[in-house]
Amino acid sequence: MMIRKKVLIPLAILILVSETAFPVSVGVRSSKDYIFTTKVLREIKPMVENFKTDESYKEYQSIQAGFEDAVKDYYGTDYDSSYIKFYNLKLQMMKFLDGLSKSYIERTRFLLDNALKDTNAIKIFVEYNKHSATVRYFRKPFNPLIDVMPYNEEFKASDFHFFYDAPKIEDYIRSGYHYHGQAKLVYNGRDIEFIRSRKKIKTENIDYVIERYLVVIDLCRQSKQCALEIYKNKNDYNTGAILEKYNIRKSQITPIFDDRIPEDYKVDAVDNIKLFYSIEQGRRQKALEKNK
Repeated sequence: MMIRKKVLIPLAILILVSETAFPVSVGVRSSKDYIFTTKVLREIKPMVENFKTDESYKEYQSIQAGFEDAVKDYYGTDYDSSYIKFYNLKLQMMKFLDGLSKSYIERTRFLLDNALKDTNAIKIFVEYNKHSATVRYFRKPFNPLIDVMPYNEEFKASDFHFFYDAPKIEDYIRSGYHYHGQAKLVYNGRDIEFIRSRKKIKTENIDYVIERYLVVIDLCRQSKQCALEIYKNKNDYNTGAILEKYNIRKSQITPIFDDRIPEDYKVDAVDNIKLFYSIEQGRRQKALEKNK
């Protein structure tokens, strides 16, 4: 009888431990999913707001609703249910970010190409480099009666800074296209392709793919910033007019006030620093009204 008691007591303890350990394990995983999905939602919000389409906004609202539903179960300590809901939510996020990151890649290439076209950036860093023949002419004394102008009417006094900034512009071009190329490599990576081809994707692999898509978007933002810097350098002479127009200091020239950037691309400049374009537009409008 004593032997039976010794066997039954450890067995009862084992059953009790196993029953309590499983919910704790699911609870830990639910906690990780809660933290992860919260972070991703915060990252996605400015992207959706700044480049809103009816389709993307509808999908984002669906993601938000799914998050709220999972959170209710998580807060209510129904970890089995919340874990399943967080898993399905992450699958939805992964699919959504696939389309979103692809649109960022396309938008980035569009902005890069237009920056080069609008500013003649290639011509600037080739012709106005310190090693170019044009620069050597500028270092010589010029007699308007006997000498020939080394540049045509396209060149203005406001463009003289290119002789110093040409290497900087070249670097913006190189870096911009490099970041864009890296974004495409990540997006088209075999790792993502392999994981997404699986019939049943592990939760940690879903996290990985989501993180990779966020890397794509971050690289696109860096690339777009290079394109915007080309515009800013090209239109650097306009800085004084900006300060007067908005009655601000140079340190207050945030993207929405930076008229060196074309209006169509200010949304990209604002998005690059993860702010909301609609709110920034309101700030600018108030500044203009105040300065009337």
